Amino acid sequence: MIRIYIATHKQYDFPVDEGYQPIHVGKKNSTSDLGISVIGDNEGDNISELNPSYCELTALYWIWKNSDEDIVGLVHYRRYFAGVHNIIPLHGKGIASSNDFDLNKYDLIVARKRNYYVTNIKNHYCRAHSEGDLNILRSIVEAMYPDYNQAFDTVMHGRKISLYNMFVGKADVVNQYCQWLFPLLDEVNKQIDFSGYDSYQKRILGFMAERLFNVWIEHNKRNIKVGYRKVVNIEGENLIKKGSALLVRHFLK
Repeated sequence: MIRIYIATHKQYDFPVDEGYQPIHVGKKNSTSDLGISVIGDNEGDNISELNPSYCELTALYWIWKNSDEDIVGLVHYRRYFAGVHNIIPLHGKGIASSNDFDLNKYDLIVARKRNYYVTNIKNHYCRAHSEGDLNILRSIVEAMYPDYNQAFDTVMHGRKISLYNMFVGKADVVNQYCQWLFPLLDEVNKQIDFSGYDSYQKRILGFMAERLFNVWIEHNKRNIKVGYRKVVNIEGENLIKKGSALLVRHFLK
């Protein structure tokens, strides 16, 4: 059985497909009621209260601890994987239906990598966030998972990255990732000083996890089969604006 969870913080137009399940992230501290069709990430074993810094990872934690499907996924209320064979129309875009993922061929399907061209992943992160925080992350990886040092450095010095913490994959593979990720983030959360950060910068653990997902995949690439799929933003995306912001951060900051 497959269940693809849609991380959301508000009511929205969700795909009509029994394989998709909206999940209200940060529900514990929210005053919004999104209706009976949307489950909360505050049920069962959860870290819902950590949503301001963990972002959609509170949904990932919930999936890890509470779901029992053989195949699980995580997407966003406005970002989905593009459809290939079985397509659902949503806001004028073609997104993948829940049966459009070949998990016989792959163990894990993630977002197609973005190429930053003019900079590497480490520099890109440091120009948008805190280099000191990234150094803390690197030291924690070295202390907790020293065999991941090479993969960490390979990703950080590369120019391509799979973003959004999105995936569809076999539950046992996703569980392996979560068993690695969350103890690491817990330690990072203890060591980083969040005081003085605005609401955007407080989302740091979600941003770090995007990089760490790539690190985990890089380290385990010989043992798992990973497929890449285009991501569709059903609200549209201004790529010129994004590209301009990247160039400004890289050359003028």
